[in-house]
Amino acid sequence: MAFLTASDARRMEAAEEYAAVHHARFTQKLRTGAGAAWEEFGGGHLVFVAKGSPVGRAHGLGFAGKVTPQDIEYVERFYFEREADAQVDVCPYADASLFDSLNQRGFYVSEFNMTLARRISPQEEFAPPLGPIELRRIRRGEETAWIALLAKVFFAEQAAQFEELFLPWASAENPLCLGAFSDANMVAGAGGILVAEHKMAGCFGAVTLPEFRGRGLQKAFLEARLRAAQQAGCDLAVTLTMPGTISQRNAERAGFRTAYTKVVVKKPFSPAVAASS
Repeated sequence: MAFLTASDARRMEAAEEYAAVHHARFTQKLRTGAGAAWEEFGGGHLVFVAKGSPVGRAHGLGFAGKVTPQDIEYVERFYFEREADAQVDVCPYADASLFDSLNQRGFYVSEFNMTLARRISPQEEFAPPLGPIELRRIRRGEETAWIALLAKVFFAEQAAQFEELFLPWASAENPLCLGAFSDANMVAGAGGILVAEHKMAGCFGAVTLPEFRGRGLQKAFLEARLRAAQQAGCDLAVTLTMPGTISQRNAERAGFRTAYTKVVVKKPFSPAVAASS
């Protein structure tokens, strides 16, 4: 990646931000009255899906100007009213006032995330799918198998209770929802989102069954999603990983480079804290 500007970083932040908004919209449509909510705020979005859900934070703050402690107090209320922890994605390219205001409101660092990105040239050619294993978009009727596979690999014995997490992405119409098949059995899967307004593709959620690992499927998934993003007119692709993981290594093999490391900060919900905010 060349020298980055705040504008570049804002586009990259849209990967997780718009994925979260999509998730909340889908959840509200699927389960009316469940409480999923989102709103534009501070140049980004506040997103809530459900209590305990790994999806649902404040995204994109600090790119539209100064952030005040009163702004962060509003973020707290949005989550505390739903009896959830207040969590904020903090990009190092955001306005410095975001960090100061979060510190004043008592937030602490809870997680680090690597943001990796790569440019997509209209003339770029990507490697074809692997030979004996068929890699393609999932077809109508394969959504349930795709969801079950991702939940099984990510959450093992707790898979059943997390299957709904992948439901918003399981669509034959989604060009980034892919499966890998051996003897007609799905053995790996990957997801993502196209964000047309930012000409950007977010790649996430790739898994492979243990017995099929080491065959280059993760790199092949990234190549396939980059090709789909290119065909959709995107010139940027983004993926997020935890630091020092196999996922980060696979992304770098596909041409992604670390753009920056961001943090998730948190202020836990408690009735007493909520009442005083």
